[in-house]
Amino acid sequence: MIADAMQRENLKMTENKSAHEKIFDELVTATKILINERIMDTFGHISARVPEDPQSFFLAQKLAPSLITVNDIQRFNLDGETSDNRPSYLERYIHSEIYKARPDVQCVLHTHSPAVLPYCFVDQPLRPVTHMGAFLGDAVPVYEIRDKHGDDTDLFGGSPSVCRDIAESLGSYPVVLMARHGVVNVGNSVREVVFRAFYLEQEAAALTAGLQIGTIKYLSPGEINAAGKLVGAQIDRGWDHWSQRLRQAGLA
Repeated sequence: MIADAMQRENLKMTENKSAHEKIFDELVTATKILINERIMDTFGHISARVPEDPQSFFLAQKLAPSLITVNDIQRFNLDGETSDNRPSYLERYIHSEIYKARPDVQCVLHTHSPAVLPYCFVDQPLRPVTHMGAFLGDAVPVYEIRDKHGDDTDLFGGSPSVCRDIAESLGSYPVVLMARHGVVNVGNSVREVVFRAFYLEQEAAALTAGLQIGTIKYLSPGEINAAGKLVGAQIDRGWDHWSQRLRQAGLA
């Protein structure tokens, strides 16, 4: 019986290792896709919740995104702390506080997505205008750091208290903008978050272009609901396409 118990434990450890390796591979591939599609810059990062331990998440050590490999992934608790002594991103609390506030979230991405950035500093709400942006809901919320911390901050998400407020502003939405800083995407998987980040970028560009042409006809609540369900089922097609683009570019 002792031998059987040890065998079951070894099998469980092997399965967990295999599951972890899959997540590590997806985090690295996601980073490469986001860089290749010009959504992530030098200071972006993506994380994933540990499947068998909802109180932990994986995030790469503090590195330039293009250098990240599966060997650079660190494990954090929901206070944003790790026993790994390698350098960690200061903005890891964005991830930890969102995981803490949103048990449904399995992946968090922080970027400075170029077409989205203008909506971090103007009074024009970022709202969906095509079927591919239906997942956004009625409008993307904006976290305004000045509301609690005044107008002399570094606009950074480097403390648990600020990131707690970011998570509160996110609410039940899939995206929150950080005023005069950047973007946070969340979702049920790494692939879903990459899909959303890509089409958030496209949606922002489309809205900006439309505002220069004429009066915008935004998606209706019914269109948001119906189109969001339809498009949300196409995540793997997007992942396969962007992964192939990596291979064609010699980056896979």
